[in-house]
Amino acid sequence: MADMKKLPVTYPMITSWQWHATLFSILSDDENAKKWIFSNYIQLRCYNIQEIFTGDDMLLADMMPGSSALKQCPYLMFSLLTKEQIQSYCGNIIDFIIKTIDLNGYVYGVFDEAKILCDAEVDYKFPHELFIYGYNRDEEVFYVGDFTFQDHYSYNTVSFSDLERGYEVITEQDDHVFKDDHKGGRGLYVVMKNTEHPIYEVDIELIKQTISEYLNSQDTKDHFRMLRNRFDDTTFGIKVYDKVLAQIEKQLHAEEPDFDIRALHVMYDHKVLMLERIKYLMNHGFLKYNEDTINEYQTVVRNMLTARNLLVRISITGEIESSVRFKTYLDAAKEKEISILFRILAELEDK
Repeated sequence: MADMKKLPVTYPMITSWQWHATLFSILSDDENAKKWIFSNYIQLRCYNIQEIFTGDDMLLADMMPGSSALKQCPYLMFSLLTKEQIQSYCGNIIDFIIKTIDLNGYVYGVFDEAKILCDAEVDYKFPHELFIYGYNRDEEVFYVGDFTFQDHYSYNTVSFSDLERGYEVITEQDDHVFKDDHKGGRGLYVVMKNTEHPIYEVDIELIKQTISEYLNSQDTKDHFRMLRNRFDDTTFGIKVYDKVLAQIEKQLHAEEPDFDIRALHVMYDHKVLMLERIKYLMNHGFLKYNEDTINEYQTVVRNMLTARNLLVRISITGEIESSVRFKTYLDAAKEKEISILFRILAELEDK
């Protein structure tokens, strides 16, 4: 057994949620996987939930596919293992992760990061997904990807002992990853690359259909109702702009302002990925190369970045009056994006 091993990772193109950061850490550089990536991640959706840590009302925004992408992507092989299976196979979590990495498997699941971050005993938990891609026996650390250890997504190390503590205290109720899959229980996911052979081509029909659904705010989840029952309160597509703006204004003008940038970060990542998709489709002959279109869409990306950074600044300075500019940035991004995507859709339809 090796003393050290790191599986390949590339800093992800998008990082708004841990499941996206994990998938893109594994697959961002793979040319075969890009055919699947750029055929997806077009539709936006949002709905209200209770925040798992505070119980506060939260607008959860995400792209499609969301957390299910690790299972649905054809360029990843995915296994779900319960805590009982892990114990039976390996005896302890440390040996399980090391053996999994030796077999070229990445590990993903919920750990109590309060136990990882704090040397002292604390009377609260911070259950959060952790992405594990390597180990070092001499230093007794795992190599991980996460948002918690810095102010942005980063690759860091966690000691064997801290990770073990963070794993053992998580209960079925804490394990929101298993709960979100509607499976129940407690465990971890093993994810392996499956990129040796091309098994998915760019799906222009899917791209056209989903761009249309995005522009018309149609219910994309209706295609997947065989998998689970439908939510009644989900907003799709362009209308997500309005929901996000309304939620931000509500948060900023509350008696105790709440600075939750997650929805804006998702929307920014959505524009970053859409710009890369447009370039990819042009570079591979699915669209005619048009530098004006690229430059126009870059203004959409800049407006979303400016809006996100404005909220970050307000959270630091408390200058709530600056928030009036959100609507200007979001409206400009929305108007420009609609115009560009209708042109792109028309060109794809003419092919």
